[in-house]
Amino acid sequence: MSEKKYEAGMEVTEDIYSDVAAWCNEGGAYHIEREGERFYIRANIALVQAGTEQKVQGLEIQTGLTRAVRELVLAENSGASEYVKSKAREIETLAEPLRTQEAGETVPEAQEAADE
Repeated sequence: MSEKKYEAGMEVTEDIYSDVAAWCNEGGAYHIEREGERFYIRANIALVQAGTEQKVQGLEIQTGLTRAVRELVLAENSGASEYVKSKAREIETLAEPLRTQEAGETVPEAQEAADE
């Protein structure tokens, strides 16, 4: 395999298809997706999301700061120490993209149900 750098969104031409496919399989974080007559590198979102979910769960177990507890800790005048607040913010920052993605996925489903 060559030393070329590939990235999500890049078009995959016939001359590099095999090389890109090997690169995608090696790391497991990307795949080749066909759009019309062209092929593009796409990220495997589920793998990235699963890794982030595991990190969040691990930090929650380690610190005892579940989502509900984080909301209490981060509330105004909670009385929690700055250290605990910083840990809660750290987990919230990590978890935020997961909630954003979840919200984005549920909205179309709710719309479809409303349309029926």
